[in-house]
Amino acid sequence: MTLDTIATIANIMASGAVVLTLVFIGLQLRQNAHLTRMAAAQTSAQLLSANMGRVTESGDLAEILTRDAGHTSWTRSEFLRVSNFLSISFRHFEVLHTHRRFGVFEDELWEGSEARLRESLSDPDIRAWWAASRLVYARSFVKYVDKLSAELEVAQAMSMMGQD
Repeated sequence: MTLDTIATIANIMASGAVVLTLVFIGLQLRQNAHLTRMAAAQTSAQLLSANMGRVTESGDLAEILTRDAGHTSWTRSEFLRVSNFLSISFRHFEVLHTHRRFGVFEDELWEGSEARLRESLSDPDIRAWWAASRLVYARSFVKYVDKLSAELEVAQAMSMMGQD
């Protein structure tokens, strides 16, 4: 065996090792992406549970949020409580929206979160709070929520047309 033959065999083996290393790295990246998505979903569930627990465990907050007179009947301290609760809720939705945009949060999971967001925005008092608070959120999220809010306002106006 000549030195050239040995060098060629060594180069082939080195190339094979590089290919195997790249395959291994690719598998590791894929697994890491999967774990990242799973962690985002888990964090989302924990945040949602903690925030919804505020209403579940605090009857007076639930009463404030469902009061017939709405935001016009809230005292300053009640407005502060509701505003902080909504800030936490909408920050959570903002994070999920951003994760979805970047492919970290699965579309299937986002559908449930979006349904919860729509449910919140169906309340005129929450839409009024959003209009006053939207400046502290990311532009892409504001655009998204404004679109949902406008759709809900039109749907509610149309449903009221035949009731006069």
